Amino acid sequence: MPLYIPPAFAGDEQDVAAILGDNPLAMLVTPGEGEPWISHVVVQPDPDNAACLLGHLASANPHAQAMLVSDSTLVLQGAHGYVSPAWYVSGLPLVPTWNYRVAHLTGRAEQVADEALDALLAQLVSRFEGKEGWRMTAVPEKALAAMRRGIVGFRFRPQRVEVKNKLSQNRLPEDVVGVMTALTQEGSPESLRLAAAMREALKPGRRGG
Repeated sequence: MPLYIPPAFAGDEQDVAAILGDNPLAMLVTPGEGEPWISHVVVQPDPDNAACLLGHLASANPHAQAMLVSDSTLVLQGAHGYVSPAWYVSGLPLVPTWNYRVAHLTGRAEQVADEALDALLAQLVSRFEGKEGWRMTAVPEKALAAMRRGIVGFRFRPQRVEVKNKLSQNRLPEDVVGVMTALTQEGSPESLRLAAAMREALKPGRRGG
């Protein structure tokens, strides 16, 4: 089912990387008999193919096989947060809302080979552990091989990408500035990410901006 996107909030494929940078935990949805399979997976860019994403599921999860034979949708949720009417400065009678960025990627997952799975896991560990953090080499090879058998690594190839940036683009410029100012003053990581996303949407030439 297509994502509802009013023209003012329409985004581009270029936004997917930023949304993924805000939150790598995605929802994978695959049609099933009677009801869909739904799993929550950490996904990351494929260094060998910029159009694809990499992830993995537990091999005991039936969804790991279902995703290989049917098209699926990956739902990526980026920066989001509450917007208070008190933050608008125009004086217009407005109500509370929620700003957010989301992408729906529809396509097919394919299982990766063992070598690619090792690279996928190493990339994931490196991202979140940093340069000096824990590495997979700390696990004995025999134990690592057993753990590897417990997961299914996949490459997701999107055939359709839908992006929605609901970031107050339909409000007066002074109200947008008021919201960004309030979010910045609030100062939480979530608020700062949302304010940054709103600034990005205001740049000239941005679709929907």
